[in-house]
Amino acid sequence: MAPDTEQIERRRQKSFPQLEYPIFRDVAPKSTQNWIKGKRVQDGAEDLWRIHDNLYDLTDFVSAHPGGSEWITATKGTDITEAFETHHLKGVAETLLPKFFIRKTTKPRNQPFTFKEDGFFKTLKLKVMAQLPEIPKDLRKKSDFVTDSLLLAVIVLSPLSCWGWRESFLLGATLTLFNSFFLCSVVSCAHNYFHRSDSWRMYLFNLGGMSYSDWRISHVMSHHLHTNTAQDLELSMIEPFLQFLPYKDKPIWAQMGAFYYPIIYALSFITWLINELVLCATNHEGKSLSWKNLIPFTIPTWMYLMGGLPFHWTIAVWLMTLLPASFFFILFGLTAGHHSHRNFFEGDIPRDENIDWGLHQLDAIVERIDYAGNHFKSITRFGDHALHHFFPTLDHAELKFLYPTLFEHCEKFESQLKTNTFYEAIISASKQLIRKFPNNFEDGKIVK
Repeated sequence: MAPDTEQIERRRQKSFPQLEYPIFRDVAPKSTQNWIKGKRVQDGAEDLWRIHDNLYDLTDFVSAHPGGSEWITATKGTDITEAFETHHLKGVAETLLPKFFIRKTTKPRNQPFTFKEDGFFKTLKLKVMAQLPEIPKDLRKKSDFVTDSLLLAVIVLSPLSCWGWRESFLLGATLTLFNSFFLCSVVSCAHNYFHRSDSWRMYLFNLGGMSYSDWRISHVMSHHLHTNTAQDLELSMIEPFLQFLPYKDKPIWAQMGAFYYPIIYALSFITWLINELVLCATNHEGKSLSWKNLIPFTIPTWMYLMGGLPFHWTIAVWLMTLLPASFFFILFGLTAGHHSHRNFFEGDIPRDENIDWGLHQLDAIVERIDYAGNHFKSITRFGDHALHHFFPTLDHAELKFLYPTLFEHCEKFESQLKTNTFYEAIISASKQLIRKFPNNFEDGKIVK
């Protein structure tokens, strides 16, 4: 269903009323393709690439981009200011950019974020860039080992769980649950890789039925860069079933999501798998079926070939594996820090209509303190989440070394990284589903 363009243009965001409301935010399907399509209309990039108030033609840089061509081709015609500022830590990109300059843009940015040289994020970024040479060089191998070990566990446990069901109900259920946990962990580990340059491990994300390439848009380009704002696709995609924004007219059945959310969590993998296949089969906004759509089915195929169960029972075991894997993946993801009732959401009162991007991230996150610095929890459960948002191209194994710098920087700017425990985060997410009235973040107030 197409949106009423004139009506959308009259709508404004609640927290940032100077900004236009995303065109396709409330239009089905809530796809990454529609999100990008809306930005192309509203960003004033004129079919080029916009960074701050300048337009660039990066066409000739597509094949040379160190992060892979996908990042450039997918964002043509949009404002990539936030992505540019947060994804380049070596200082090289800034020196190359003038070569591709075309002209100044005539339209103001449709984003509230600033990146002033003396602001919170830019000065923190300089400190981290200076610290990077001091971080041990082989840490990424640690993440590779964890990811590969978990993948091996899934390869072994998948057919073994089928065998277990032939032996006894208890053995089959136990092995299936273990396999679910490892599958969830593998998919979470893959998230560590699709933030960076192309790697075979990023394809592991598709084992859960999702699309790593779509999540590079919905998660990396939307959620990471526009956290908890009207441009955060990860919030709009789960509406109306789970409504995290503090709508004053939020219905009671939506507030009850604080209690029925486990059902939504458990069905997410299967829902995303079906949605991906339908969008590709119908060529939604250029999507098409490819070999990547076969990745989720490698697990049930392997189970059938090696597990010894009839085909229909193999499919049943696979689906039973996906349900708890999906539940834990979403549970860890939505308690990583952004869905707390103490955080900023669209509808709340921000610090200012124009806010430093880094300070906004502090307002939009509560860090799980019991996960901080633990590498296994960090890579498999979205830990060290604030640092991951600040510097997404760093490996999860590298993040813990940056905590002293972050805490010192927060103190200098008289700001604070809010913290809670994993169990407190679960309760807090439920409170946010219930919350209807705005928080006030003016003057850097910390919501208790």
